[in-house]
Formats: sequence, structure tokens, C-alpha cells
Amino acid sequence: MSGSPKYTVVDLDAARRAEVEAARRRREEERRRRREEARRRRLDAGVRATTTRRDALVNRLRQLAETARTLPQHAEVIAELSRAVALAPPVDEPGVTVVGRQLRRVERRVDALVTAVAAALSRQERARAVDLALEPLSGLADGERLDPTGHRSVAALRDQARRHHGDDRSFGKIHEQLRGAVVAHVATVRDRQGQLLRMAAESDELATRLEAVLADAEAARVPVTGAAELRAEVSELRARSGDGSVTRWEQRAAELRRHVEAVTADVDAHLDRMERMAIIVEAASTALPAAGLRVVPDSLTERDDAVIFVAERADGSAIELTVHSDDGDGNRLEYRVDGADTVVETSVDGTTSRCDLTEELLERFHTELGRQGVAAHGLHWAGKPAEPRPPARQALANPAHQLRERA
Repeated sequence: MSGSPKYTVVDLDAARRAEVEAARRRREEERRRRREEARRRRLDAGVRATTTRRDALVNRLRQLAETARTLPQHAEVIAELSRAVALAPPVDEPGVTVVGRQLRRVERRVDALVTAVAAALSRQERARAVDLALEPLSGLADGERLDPTGHRSVAALRDQARRHHGDDRSFGKIHEQLRGAVVAHVATVRDRQGQLLRMAAESDELATRLEAVLADAEAARVPVTGAAELRAEVSELRARSGDGSVTRWEQRAAELRRHVEAVTADVDAHLDRMERMAIIVEAASTALPAAGLRVVPDSLTERDDAVIFVAERADGSAIELTVHSDDGDGNRLEYRVDGADTVVETSVDGTTSRCDLTEELLERFHTELGRQGVAAHGLHWAGKPAEPRPPARQALANPAHQLRERA
């Protein structure tokens, strides 16, 4: 092959560009499908959790109605029970949020009712009043972990209230403090549980996005620097959702989200370049025979930034074609040929190098390439003369060695 390769820069026509866009749309559609599956799983889990929460609230209200049967608060308890029973289960993610807020409002009203009923009972039966003050804690998960300070405060006031059952002077004040501590503790725990659910959902969404783009990259053998580390960091984000400051977690989640978006953009750009190179190779494979060249079987070599294959002329001489990755100005299509028809001419203007037969052949190939939707912008090489080449028949009449001798 000659030391000075010939080359052209090629662009895809509208139809070929549409193929690249279609490939990207297929990738995006597959990623959307995976995100939808993950969203459906989250929705199912949210519906189950909301239904369980509503059922627990209904059971609380039924027990409270039985307790308040002889108290003034009984009618209000029955009204809240009816509202809780009437809450329809959610059917979509916004519905999970809406029903969750409705449940939270009912829970707050029920907590207030429990306090009122407990206050009324405290005047009748102190031991039962203490148990009722603690009732909102039933079914409350992870209270000690999510609000350790509130948990300790409730435990201390509970013990004080039980020790002072018979103390008419101090029991009322301690019982009031206990009711307030329980309500505050329950509110803190439920707020924290809501934060954890949101953080878990965001972590899952980020992990789904990352796995989708890494799967595309792996399928196409596109290297992603730091993929294992990024996977581990996203996994750690989910594990740490219950630790430390929510603000710090959100800052970390934002950092990882930007990183995943950057990886997605890099992978998509790489896949688009590969798609364009594949289209050019396909077009060239069709255009070469029409231009009088034969593609050498099994000569295709793929690299990260180029695809190389070999074609032969009718006389058996080889032309090596290299499709380079898009550099922003189009894909460079490079040719390396033997020097059988190369003529070097020296003049006062410098040295020029002519390859008339090869030039005519490649220009014919460019014409056929254009019919395949790939436009070539000229043919270039180092030392190419500025004036047009002589007609092909003149080149045939003047063998290359004769022209070299004149030079």
C-alpha cells in the first residue's frame, strides 16, 4: 500500500440519517420499556402499601369506636371510620401520592381523636388511658430507628405515667405530656417513612436508567469507563437512603444523576457513530461491485474508531478501505492502494503525485456510493496536483513507468 493514503469525507443523506435516528429511537424505546416495567413494579408496591395502611387505619378506628362508645367523641370517630372505608385504592402513581396524603390527613385527625378519647378516659380509668395514649404506636414500624429521640421520650413518659396511676396531683400532667410525645413521635416517623419511600423510588429509577444504558453498551461492546464503580455508587445510594442527612443524600443523588446522564450521552454518541460506520460499510459493499471492484471475503476488521476491509481491482491489486469514526465534520473514508499507477512529477512549483487510473476508479466508486445515500466530498491525497487529471485513455496510453522516466 502507498505511504500517502487517499481519502474522502462522506455524509449520509436524509434516508441514511433517518436509519441512525431510527436505531436511536429503538434504543430509547427499549429503555422506556424497562423504565415502565420498573414503574409498574413500584406502582404495585405502592398500591399494596397504601391498601395495607388504609386497612390498618380502619382497624384502628373500629377499635377506637368501641373504646369511645360511651364518650362524646364516638360520633366523630364513626364519621372518620366512614371516610377511611370510602377511600378508593389508587390505580396509578399520582393516585398513590393523593391517597397517601388523604390517609395522612385522616391519620392526623385520628391521632387527635385518640388524644381526646384518652383525655376523657383519664378521668375514668387511668391505666386504660395510658394504653390508649400509646395506641398510635401499634403497627408503627421502625419507630426507634427513625426517631430515636422521640422513642426514648415516649418510653420515659410511659413509665412515669404507670408509676403515678394513683397520684391525683401529677398523673394528669404526665398523661398529657405522654399524649403529646406519642403524637409528635408518630408524626416524625411517618414523615421519615415518606422520605424513605421517595428516596428508594428515586434510587430505583436511577439504577434502572443506568442498567439500561450499560446493557446497550455491553451488547454493542462499547467500553464504559468506571461502569462497575458507578453501579456500586448507585447501589450504595439506595442502601444509604436511611442514614444521615436527607440534604446530603439528595446532593449525592443529584451528582449521580448527572453522571448517569453523561454516561448515557457518551454511550448514545458512540452507538450513533457505530451506526453511521455500519451504514457506510453496507453502502460501500453494495457500491464497490458496481464500480468494478470485488470485496475480499473475511477481510473486515472492526476497531473502536474504525472499520477496515479490502477490495480488489480486476487485475487483482488491492485497495484497503478504512471507515473512520465521525469526527464532527463527517466520516473519513480512507483508501490505501499500491503504487502501480503513481506518477511523481517535479516542477518549479514543487512535487506532485498523480494516480490517474486509481483516481478514476475511486471517483466511479463515489458515484455509486452516492446512489446508496452516502455522499463523498472529493478525493484527496498528499501531493495531489491542482489541475485536473488527464482523461483515462491518455493514462492508459502512457504507462506509469514511462511517465516516471520523464519525471
